[in-house]
Amino acid sequence: MRKTAFQLDPIAAQYQHGQINSGYSGDHNIQATTGIPFPTTIAQRAAFLKESMRLAESEQLSTRALVKESAGSAYLQWAMGAEQVKLLQRLDSSYASLAAFAARKFELGETGRLEKVAAQSSADGVRVQLRQAQGHINPYAAEVERWTGALNGAVPDATALASTASAPDPDGGADPVLAQQQQRALLSEREWRSERGLWAPSLQGGGFYQTLDGASPFTGYLIGASIPFPGTGQGARTKAARLRSGIAQQQLEEVRRARLSELTGTRTRLAQLRESLAYYDGTGASLAATLRGDAERAYGAGDIGYIEFIQGMKQAHRIDTQHLRVRYELALTVLHLRALQGL
Repeated sequence: MRKTAFQLDPIAAQYQHGQINSGYSGDHNIQATTGIPFPTTIAQRAAFLKESMRLAESEQLSTRALVKESAGSAYLQWAMGAEQVKLLQRLDSSYASLAAFAARKFELGETGRLEKVAAQSSADGVRVQLRQAQGHINPYAAEVERWTGALNGAVPDATALASTASAPDPDGGADPVLAQQQQRALLSEREWRSERGLWAPSLQGGGFYQTLDGASPFTGYLIGASIPFPGTGQGARTKAARLRSGIAQQQLEEVRRARLSELTGTRTRLAQLRESLAYYDGTGASLAATLRGDAERAYGAGDIGYIEFIQGMKQAHRIDTQHLRVRYELALTVLHLRALQGL
């Protein structure tokens, strides 16, 4: 593309026949000319084409970063869905035990029908949630396939969320979106300079062949110049290019401020999510395990009723779900921060 900066104008050819420079009316004259842009015009055009190539390359990098983040986010969503299913499977198992134990107590006359029905109803409700979560897996997998291709029966890596969430904070790199906008602004400036350079004259050159008195042919060359006439469309095109360059600079500043704000906000959110995850990895996970274990043991021993059991299990499941949600959001934030830095 850059090699097209130097190019000759189309050849202009003309043929004359008749009385030319003599009394003979059957002479022939053939002329052919072409034009060469002024050297500064060629240089400006070469610079414009060079920046056009760089803009295409920056757009490729920006698109690659977007695809990488989108594919990673889809995979994390798939992995998160699988983890949700595991949490609900554990809860389903606990509620199934509750329903079976309540039914046994009812058969032995140790409790009334209300406890049996309530326990079975709670177990059925959890089973519905489990089926809904299982139903989300295929759409999540389809979204992954949209970005990566066929999965061929693959399952999500159980460690994907934890490994991404625990990765070091991304640092370094350059924002591909900002780099793309910078290149657009530079290209707009080059376009303006290129249009302004067209005010320089174009050099003209060519040759001719002519017969004289029908017998004596002679040849020669032609040299000239073509200069844009003031008041033509070139002035308007130059002014429009100048305006576009100014607009591109304004857009660049807007994008720079927006991306800096987004980068700062993402880093702040990353720090907050890390603090939350540290709580759930330690205190939260321990509390959920205690609530779950105590509820199962106490209900089995008859120390608490089914209502207290359900309350304890719901609280434990709520903590586990929040733990998973924080880990998922942290992993997404890590991916987004990488994308903001072109990593």
